[in-house]
Amino acid sequence: MMSFIDSVKSVLMNNFANFKGRASRSEYWWFTLFEILAYFITGIVDGFLFGWGYYDPTWITWILQLAIFLPGLAVAIRRIHDHGKSGWWILMPFYNLYLMIAEGEAVPNSHGPVPTNVLA
Repeated sequence: MMSFIDSVKSVLMNNFANFKGRASRSEYWWFTLFEILAYFITGIVDGFLFGWGYYDPTWITWILQLAIFLPGLAVAIRRIHDHGKSGWWILMPFYNLYLMIAEGEAVPNSHGPVPTNVLA
């Protein structure tokens, strides 16, 4: 299983916009947790700097969203590839939620070898 730190490094440094290959469940879910924590912390910083009332996202939130959108999409598509499916399945929200949770194929498929959970 890939650790939290290894997952974040893998997605942000090695596979930032890599839509080819496969991602393990641990890589995907650890990075999803990182995204949630980043948004939470950004919300707190926004609250301290700009007030706690209802507001439109500030420039801090926009920068984070722009920085995390592409790698988040890439790791989700690579997670779908782990099932031997096309990345276009990302457009089917409930089905791809199942694919994110279910174990991938245990053998190499057309998208690459089985993820090893080792940071290269």
